[in-house]
Amino acid sequence: MKVFCVRIGTKYGEEYEDYIEEKLSGYDVQWIRQPFDNRVELQWNKMLPMNLDIDDPVCVMDIDVILMNDFKLIFDYPIQRGEFIGAPDWGQNRDDYHVNGGFFKYYPKDCKYIFDKFMKDPKYWQQYYIQNGTTIGPVNGEQYFVEDSVNEQLTLKLLPNAWFTRWTNAGDHTWKSNINRLYKEKSGNEYLNIDEFHPDIKFVHYTFAMNKPR
Repeated sequence: MKVFCVRIGTKYGEEYEDYIEEKLSGYDVQWIRQPFDNRVELQWNKMLPMNLDIDDPVCVMDIDVILMNDFKLIFDYPIQRGEFIGAPDWGQNRDDYHVNGGFFKYYPKDCKYIFDKFMKDPKYWQQYYIQNGTTIGPVNGEQYFVEDSVNEQLTLKLLPNAWFTRWTNAGDHTWKSNINRLYKEKSGNEYLNIDEFHPDIKFVHYTFAMNKPR
């Protein structure tokens, strides 16, 4: 199965690629290192696999992550035509949006309409969720665009809350206390991190760029 990752610009070094390649050695990892269109910025290049003319499902993921425990259950999660699988964004604790852009799984042919919608006016959509106050800039909003668009035609399925979390190596004890509390509420597990992560955790999405995989 193909797994697509975006690494454009200088924010993330080659060590991120090395980490992903090592962890996902059993998959066909495809790197997007240049914008596929000069109107498309940074992480919005995650739209590209939706234009593929292939019959098999693909995964699309961020690279500022740690994969642990039995993480392959995420990538191998069963999917049927007409479904779109996403990571849950319980850490934001929002009522209006529920998908984290760190991981998607879908059939590209099912999502061609999303790609076409975006490409009609990339500049508009890349600013839309910033201008309406859903998120902040300078470049952001692709996960909200995807979720809104998926709900137009497909069935959205979220992976288990207990498998995912955000984290930081910074010493922000208030933030860590809050994310631990939310994890307990959303997953039903007794803790998120006490010296080490709960064994149910498979995908740790880091909050700040200085937190490199290790």
